[in-house]
Order: sequence, then structure tokens, then C-alpha cells
Amino acid sequence: MTKCWINLILGASALVLAGCSSGGPPAPQTAILRDDFTGPACRFGSLEGTASFGYGCADGEFRAWIDNDQAAYDFISAPAGETFGDVRIEVDARFESGVEAGAYLLCRGSQASGNFYVFRVGVDSLAEITDFLSGEEQVARLFPMPEGALRSGTNHLRADCIGDTLSLFVNGSLMLERSIEGSVYGTGDVGLGAGGGSQGLSAVRFDNLVVTSP
Repeated sequence: MTKCWINLILGASALVLAGCSSGGPPAPQTAILRDDFTGPACRFGSLEGTASFGYGCADGEFRAWIDNDQAAYDFISAPAGETFGDVRIEVDARFESGVEAGAYLLCRGSQASGNFYVFRVGVDSLAEITDFLSGEEQVARLFPMPEGALRSGTNHLRADCIGDTLSLFVNGSLMLERSIEGSVYGTGDVGLGAGGGSQGLSAVRFDNLVVTSP
């Protein structure tokens, strides 16, 4: 099964909070990206090149979609246009359509090279963490989520890219964790996306994105 990072474009700004501590409780995590998609301009930008795929802000959310009848198992995603190291990506995701739709979170990505790590949560109740090299899937880990782990409405997703460990959480529970095999992509972009099914229109809406530096 081959997937590709079809198109990536997303503008972002960074908010850096600096602090230090000498003993006591740990310092709060540093928020480096935050968006609730209610601003007058869509910082993610938009793409509607064809009727088969696209993304953009709508109704206070970020929506990504792809017609998997036209591009089976492919997905579309939009990156922040920034470079980060270790990150924790948290976002609320809601499946709009697609019997096999997946919500995607990407870290340490590069549009030019096609090298990145992908976290996918599907309506089929499968959790997945995958390496991509030159736009091609290399190493995939799949895990069937327990019954009830995925809600019918909005789900809170979290992806940790920390060192050589990748972890995927759904609604606060750890679903899948794995070590990176081979060389590690140390830095790169983050992104959101939808797709990955074999048929039908896969559409996902995202809200309340927060990216922190653990």
C-alpha cells in the first residue's frame, strides 16, 4: 500500500515562552504553535486545485479532504512551514465523511524530500505510525484500538515526536508507541491531513491545534 504526501502548504507563526526553574515542579511546556482556526485569515492557507482533493479553513475549523476513489490510499496534508525538533502535537479531530477515512498528524516533515513521520487514526479504529522516505511508506506499525477508544464525534489526538520515540494518544490514552528504525529525522515540519482509504471521499475537520516543545 503506497501513500504520498500530495500537497503541503501552511503558514504559521511561533510563540516562544522562555523560563527557568531551580527546583520545584517542572516548568510548563513551551507552546510553539497554536491555532483555533477562528482568525480572519486562514494561516494554513487553502488548496482547491481540483475536485479530488483540497484543504482550507471553514466554519472555525481546518478541513482536509481527498477523493480516494481517484487516489486510493493517498492522503493530503498541510504543513506549518516551520522547522521544529522534538514536538508534541495536540488537536481535536472530527471525521466528516469516508468509510475508511483517516486523520493524519505529521512531524519532522519535508515537502522537498518527502521524509517525515505520520500518525494516523482511522474510522476503522486502527492506529498507525509510519516512516516515509522520498514520499514512499517505509515502516508501518498498526494497532487495533480497543472498543470505545474512538468516539463518534470529536476525538482529541496527540502525537509525540521525542528523540527516537514516536507515541500516539487518542482521547488521553496511549494507543501505539514505537522506536524509530534506522536513521532519525531530527528536525522538520508538522502537519495535518486526511485520507488513506481505498474508496470514497475522506474528509476530516481539525480544531484547537497546539504544538508544544516537551
